[in-house]
Formats: sequence, C-alpha cells, structure tokens
Amino acid sequence: MGYNTSEPEKKAEISCPFCGSTNTELLSLFGQQLLTVQYYCNSCHTPFERVKDDDVLEDYAARKESQQ
Repeated sequence: MGYNTSEPEKKAEISCPFCGSTNTELLSLFGQQLLTVQYYCNSCHTPFERVKDDDVLEDYAARKESQQ
C-alpha cells in the first residue's frame, strides 16, 4: 500500500477558531463539559474549548516535562 511507518506521524497544531493562529496553549484539561478541554490563544487573547482526543494527554504530559 506504500505506507511509510518509519517516521512518527506529526500532530496537528491546535489553531484558534477566532483568529486562526496556532500560537495556542493548553489552559485546562477540563472545560465546561466532560469531553472538552480549554485552550488559550496568545495572539488574540481568547480562551476557547475543543473536544478531547488522545493527543491532549500526551501534549499535556510533554508540556509538564518541559517546564521542569
């Protein structure tokens, strides 16, 4: 089928739904609903929510490690 499995898949950056910037950060693992997380856009200074997926926890763990 021609699939190359030697390189890991790159994760898509989270973009702001208001301005389209990818200069965003994870604000909270918990949003107003159980299935959402909160992000913050550093460009337009707006918080927004997004539906959780498996990449959220990996992203959160990586950011915690980089802060230490």
